[in-house]
Amino acid sequence: MVHIPSLTQVQLEILRLAKENPGESLQLSFESPVMGNGEPPTNHPLLIQEMIDLGLVEIQKSWVHCDISRFQRECWLEYCSNLELPSIYAWELWRKEFIASQEDSTTLFTPGEEFEDFSYVWVQEMEFRAVQPG
Repeated sequence: MVHIPSLTQVQLEILRLAKENPGESLQLSFESPVMGNGEPPTNHPLLIQEMIDLGLVEIQKSWVHCDISRFQRECWLEYCSNLELPSIYAWELWRKEFIASQEDSTTLFTPGEEFEDFSYVWVQEMEFRAVQPG
């Protein structure tokens, strides 16, 4: 009997992109908060590890570095794209909305209170490709 794994929508989208580009390496980036003693994550994010364990993708390269959250920065830029001159008031409103949007999340990325004070995060970047069944 053939076993069909249960994948999340994100995993299916990653696999779809990888299958559309056979033989090519694609790049993914994941952010996680800098916590505890500040050590970088040593494992792949769970959704990628599950795909590796199922033999669906293969990691070509992987690296971790600390940087300002690109996710927060992109969300902020999208939020203020229609504003002629973003203000500290707009920042405060966005910050509250951003924090509230993470209510059910297991990790919380809290931007700073100062204008455009984005969180420092661990950025896990990896190049991967879909594994063709043998």
